[in-house]
Amino acid sequence: MAKKKLTLHLQQNTTLARVAGIVDCLNGQETDIEVIADICNLKASVLQKNVFPFLRNLSIIDKKNPPGLTQLGKVAANIQESNPALLGDFLHWIIYKLHLEQPEKRFSWAYATVVQKLWARKEVVLSTTEKKSLVTETIEAAGQQYQLPGSEIAFSDSSVTGILNWLRSLSPAVIDTEGKSETFSRRYFCAAPILVKAVETLYQQRQRTYGVKIFLREETQDALCQMLVLDPSGLDGTLDNAKRTYDYDQGGFFDWGYEGGYGQWVMLAESPELF
Repeated sequence: MAKKKLTLHLQQNTTLARVAGIVDCLNGQETDIEVIADICNLKASVLQKNVFPFLRNLSIIDKKNPPGLTQLGKVAANIQESNPALLGDFLHWIIYKLHLEQPEKRFSWAYATVVQKLWARKEVVLSTTEKKSLVTETIEAAGQQYQLPGSEIAFSDSSVTGILNWLRSLSPAVIDTEGKSETFSRRYFCAAPILVKAVETLYQQRQRTYGVKIFLREETQDALCQMLVLDPSGLDGTLDNAKRTYDYDQGGFFDWGYEGGYGQWVMLAESPELF
């Protein structure tokens, strides 16, 4: 009997537009699979075999048949209704951090790994050769992470395509298209709600108490910027915008600054309920 491979694959059928259509339907109590499939421009079988399982993995929809929205799915529906430009970043944040909370969600580890490798490149043309390099590097990293030979790891060019689907959904953009060519580059700003949710992830990952400052030494700053796909030179402006939006000194929950001898810090007074 053949040994089952470690699967890190992200399938390509789930896109931002399809998630938006699905959460709109389910939020409006439309549960007819054929209707949803038509809105998604997919066969009902693909919706049920590929898209719905992925959204269940993200805890966006429940396990019922037909499915309904989970609490997180209702948040996604609210974002789609009130600030649709933020939905791509919200889903990126969910996929990126999921393996930190649920290590068995290994597709999330692969997603974060590819994002980090692109972030380290700063700017790169996403050629066929470059995508193959990302596959090779991710398999090598997975081999070390999971103590397995590369032959037992399922990750391919199509997995990278699935990851790029989500990076294309970010706003401001990190993938620029010119003709048939695409270029990845770090961005220099991201929206305040996503910044504070990423800071919340730092608090959870480091088991810090809310109200206590987290100092952004190089490793921590890199971790935050990688999660946001943000160039470090854009961090101060992004932090400033978040402070104006959720200013602790004005009764909000977010603050940041510099402290002599310790450097830059961020602070969340509480877990932010934003959506």
